[in-house]
Formats: sequence, structure tokens, C-alpha cells
Amino acid sequence: MTALIGRQFLHRAAMGALSVAVVGLGTAPGALHAKDCTPVAGSINASLLGGEPTTALGTVTGGLAGATRAIVTSQAAQQDGSVKLVLRHDFVTTDGGVLTTEDVATWHPVPTREGAFLMSTDYTITGGTGRWEGASGTLSNEGVADTESGLLTLRYRGDVCTAEPAR
Repeated sequence: MTALIGRQFLHRAAMGALSVAVVGLGTAPGALHAKDCTPVAGSINASLLGGEPTTALGTVTGGLAGATRAIVTSQAAQQDGSVKLVLRHDFVTTDGGVLTTEDVATWHPVPTREGAFLMSTDYTITGGTGRWEGASGTLSNEGVADTESGLLTLRYRGDVCTAEPAR
């Protein structure tokens, strides 16, 4: 595990903030005409796993129901005591589709609780397979990460846009 997430965060808890926006429309001429955007929201319960890179696996409810995997690709301590993380997510939905994202999260320490952090994550949807083929959009989350137990609990919200076939 990376140094900051590794030993420190496996003994800490975190919370986060979530908001979502729609990514702009636009496709190659003749390929796709428009994007159909759908609001999604739900919860994620995940566990931090050991090893490099730091990974979390969890279950997802709501509009992206299924499972998720998050991989921390980089992290950096900030002057205010927070930690900025860059991540990738794969959401495997119950219909077998996969939605992929690239994300930036900030974990803010909770002063009254050793090892606790407030967390906010902004997800940029980069594509997918199955029903999520060509997907775009954004997601955000808020929640709690208890790194003593390695458990993450959060709420997500956002808009997923998928391509409509040309007519």
C-alpha cells in the first residue's frame, strides 16, 4: 500500500462530499446524434485492500447497482493536512455492463477523531461496456471511511449520459 493510505489510513475514518454535473454533448458527425442523460444516486459500501496499488472493493446500490473497484493511482499530502487522491473506478452493474471513471478525491482530517477524515470525490465518466458503451457524465460522493476497520461507506449522485444511435 502507498505510505499515506497504507498504515495511516488503515487506522483512520473518513467522510466525503458528493455533487454531480452533466458532461457536454458532442460526437463525431454521423456516428451518434445525442446523449441521453440519466440521474443516478445510491450508496457504496467498500473495503480497503492491502498491497500496491491501494485498492477498494465494494457493493453499490441505486442507479449503478452492482459492485465497484477503486484503484488509487497517486496521492499527495496537502499543506492543510488533507490528502489529495487520484483514482480510477470500475462499476460493474447487475446487468453486466461496466462504467469506468477517473476521479479526484480529497480527504480532510476530522480534528476530534484520530484517523477520521471527511472525503469528497469528483468522478469523470470515461466510458464503459454493455449498456454503458460510450458513456460520459460526472458523479460525486460523500461518506465515511473507517480506516481502522478498512471500511468505506458513502452516498453518490450524478448523471450518466449514453449515446443514442443515429437514425
